Amino acid sequence: MSRVCMLVHHYFPRDVRVRREARALAAAGLEVSVIALRQRGEQARERWQGIEVLRLPVRRHRGSPLPVYLAEYSAFAAAAGLAVRALARAAPFDVIHVHTPPDFLVAAAGPARARGARLVVDIHDLTPELYGARFRGLGGRAALGLLARMEQRACRVADRVLTVTDAFRRLLVARGAEPGKVGVLHNCPDEEIFDPARLGPRAQGQGFRVVHHGTLVTRYGLGTLLDAFALVAARRADACLDIYGEGDLLPGLQRRSAEPPLLGRVRLLGDRPQEEVARAVAAADLCVVPNLADAFTDLLLPTKLLEALRLGRPAVASATTAIREAFPRGVRLVPPGDPAALAEAILALAADPAARAALAAEGRAAVERFSWRLEKLKLLDLYRELGARRPA
Repeated sequence: MSRVCMLVHHYFPRDVRVRREARALAAAGLEVSVIALRQRGEQARERWQGIEVLRLPVRRHRGSPLPVYLAEYSAFAAAAGLAVRALARAAPFDVIHVHTPPDFLVAAAGPARARGARLVVDIHDLTPELYGARFRGLGGRAALGLLARMEQRACRVADRVLTVTDAFRRLLVARGAEPGKVGVLHNCPDEEIFDPARLGPRAQGQGFRVVHHGTLVTRYGLGTLLDAFALVAARRADACLDIYGEGDLLPGLQRRSAEPPLLGRVRLLGDRPQEEVARAVAAADLCVVPNLADAFTDLLLPTKLLEALRLGRPAVASATTAIREAFPRGVRLVPPGDPAALAEAILALAADPAARAALAAEGRAAVERFSWRLEKLKLLDLYRELGARRPA
């Protein structure tokens, strides 16, 4: 039986992409280990749905200064390298699957690579663009150039590179990655959780309920959303906004939502299990994805948008490049960072149930090409190409 080790600077099984990939490989008969961060209350080591999970004593520090991020990334990479060495000593790995950022996490695969393991680098976010958005270009072109070189170094040493959108792939290749080595594995809704048939028919509630879910950071447009909803609340007494998620902006959002005109109209519901989020999205009258536009977000195809469409919910989203290319139809697009335009789109759909139903139907049809059933086959094909074997 082939042995696979995944490294991810995140919590597991909370990271949806890693969880889906690990489960798919385990279901195909591969022996899968995941090395991840450990948060309070989690076991250091456990067996989860047939997957060996090793959690290292490193935690995330969202919203921290750059030195804290660097220390956190470095501590995890060093500890992960030691963990890979220890696990491989017992039985060698056939494939090391490194999820980035940070791109230098590939160094932790060194001990297994030395013993013949193949390397898959799975790029969730492009580090130069992510750094520029998060730290506003601190360090200038020199810092961005260094990050781009680290990214390309990771691509060069990999046997295969995966990333999440065609736009990401184009940039990786433009910066020097070997085109034949780089493939796209889209982030797709978990079809077991975001399943309209399993959730059943949508209950008709009172009022007009808008839902947003995801990480609460500036680049995802939460400020724009609250500004827009203040305009909506002034004109629709029955409108309410539910926000699911956690992140750097949560304290500020709590302060704003405790003041008129948002007081009593906005609920911040925190980080909830995906099953609960799926039920909330399925019950929404409208879902909103208000991303701002920058070098990073312009390339993103938000999974939260795909989840809403898969559940047959009408959606309003920012017309960033990736969203606009993926959904010329099926999503009501508005200019990024424009609260007035977002409010007008919400109000127009609130006033027109037939338009909402038509938009939802278009979106449900358009999202079918983003299916984990199809993406899973691509992942398994990649592993077959690498020589990973199913049990006899």
